Amino acid sequence: MNNQLNILITGSDGQLGSTLKKITTDNKNNYFFKNKQELDISDESLFNELIIKHSINFIINCAAYTDVEKCLLNKKKSEEINSISVGKIAKICKEKNIKLIHISTDFVFDGFSTIPYKESDITRPINDYGRSKLKGENRILNYKLRDSIILRTSWLYSESKNNFVTKILEKIKNNEEIKVTKKEIGSPTYVLDLANAILKIIPLLKNKKTEIYHFSNLGKCSRFEFANEIIKITGNNTKIDDLNHSISNVVRPKFSVLSNKKIINDFGVVNYDWRVSLNRFIKNNLANV
Repeated sequence: MNNQLNILITGSDGQLGSTLKKITTDNKNNYFFKNKQELDISDESLFNELIIKHSINFIINCAAYTDVEKCLLNKKKSEEINSISVGKIAKICKEKNIKLIHISTDFVFDGFSTIPYKESDITRPINDYGRSKLKGENRILNYKLRDSIILRTSWLYSESKNNFVTKILEKIKNNEEIKVTKKEIGSPTYVLDLANAILKIIPLLKNKKTEIYHFSNLGKCSRFEFANEIIKITGNNTKIDDLNHSISNVVRPKFSVLSNKKIINDFGVVNYDWRVSLNRFIKNNLANV
């Protein structure tokens, strides 16, 4: 019996998609990576065509409109990509008995908690990005997909140039002024750890309807503490100033720490303290970032 899965990864040029591409070269499954130029997830007929062509039986949906500033300015686009298109994917999964892992965000919460958010906690997003992602989650939940999950994560960083860690490293390199807020608290997540968790979960999914899980690196910090830890690991002595007022028009959750207990208990996922993973990332990639 052939147990190989034909897995479609959407949004393959993003942080998670590109990391999955790097670590699945010797995996026993067949992977089909599609970026937004190759696959517009809002095009239902194209999506169906690709599913049939490659006999897809598993989808990892990494495609999303993640720029929180642009979501405020372009609500129609964020709604189309993060909500409506996600509903179309869920519909196809239901019709063709395809398993789904959909990536979501800590921004579905309002940030008023003082303890890590569990999967069962009330969602109350406070910006357009969070609202569009929550609508996408709800569209999936309506289909009650078997062996499928929604996976919320937070504060992702990778070799990509467009994340908090690489931006701070670039400022250090160029001796630029660094100002970071102390008022946002969350859990940094090394994308490689998230990607490895997903690969571990794939063969273990056995749920009768869509379940929600959280994955981020363990522990918590403010953005200010996060930046200071980056500087400490690099051995630099750059001073960071507290950003007292936001330069953004977008309201962000002040506290968005996610509880990892459910995913660890259900799947035995290996996880690390955020400092450990950050240290590993910087030591491995300092020459490249």
